[in-house]
Amino acid sequence: MKRKPLWIGAFLLCSFVLLSLCFSSLPCLSVAPAQPDILPCLPAQAKVQEVLPSEDLTLDVPYLSQEGILPTGCEVVSAAMVLQYWGIDITAMELAEMLPCASFYEKNGKLYGPDPNEYFVGSPFDSKSYGCYAPVIEQVVSLAAPSLSSRVLYDYSLEELYEEYVCQGIPVLLWCTINMMESYKGTTWLLPDGSSFTWRKNEHCLVLAGKKNGEYICMDPYDSNGQVSIPSGLLEQRYEEMGSQAVVIVPESQQNWGRFSKAKSETEKICLRFFMAFLQRTVPLLPVLKP
Repeated sequence: MKRKPLWIGAFLLCSFVLLSLCFSSLPCLSVAPAQPDILPCLPAQAKVQEVLPSEDLTLDVPYLSQEGILPTGCEVVSAAMVLQYWGIDITAMELAEMLPCASFYEKNGKLYGPDPNEYFVGSPFDSKSYGCYAPVIEQVVSLAAPSLSSRVLYDYSLEELYEEYVCQGIPVLLWCTINMMESYKGTTWLLPDGSSFTWRKNEHCLVLAGKKNGEYICMDPYDSNGQVSIPSGLLEQRYEEMGSQAVVIVPESQQNWGRFSKAKSETEKICLRFFMAFLQRTVPLLPVLKP
């Protein structure tokens, strides 16, 4: 009896191993975000019910004020609120100590300063300082709470943030303006790479925590404002003036959930398509190949 060539079995075994590796070890690809299918597993501190986007909702985010301690530290105070919401035992002061800060300097008669996407401009303890943007806070959160996963989001509408995060029990850090005042051009300086940057005055950060009667519910650390209701159109305008930037934070176990990343499942689909195309080209050749 003629035995089947051993190389065919070896080929099939290698193909199976290749497919398994595609599912387990390929890096995530950048794909279009998709609507989440399930709610995340929330900690005891986050007592949230699933709601429809059209329903009113306010997350139980603990309130912290920056008044008297961090006059320009709205970003870390807001971040501390969200971390405490997820059960992390940390204070705004502790987060502030972790901020990468940088100051202005003059060179050849020109004013140079840091990039607010990389550093806090000045010091959060100084009332005459500036602030920082979303990437800085995302980095600090990653250091302070490695059990959580954080992402910077750009160009999402407020309604998208509300429906896809807040309605799923996830508060969102938003960059907007102090007391919803209009922003305007402030100090201009040169970045280390020689490019020019202009700071927008009244920059502020707060927590998007809900919606009620068509107004967004936010936790505002400025001047002990507490929980505030802001008309949706006004908040959207101020949010856009500050570059439509936000940060979301979830437990590490949920980092592939929802709009954080559908990359894993999409990667598997793409890998499977390539693998099937490979088999379709190779398998018909098997009868004519010789061991």
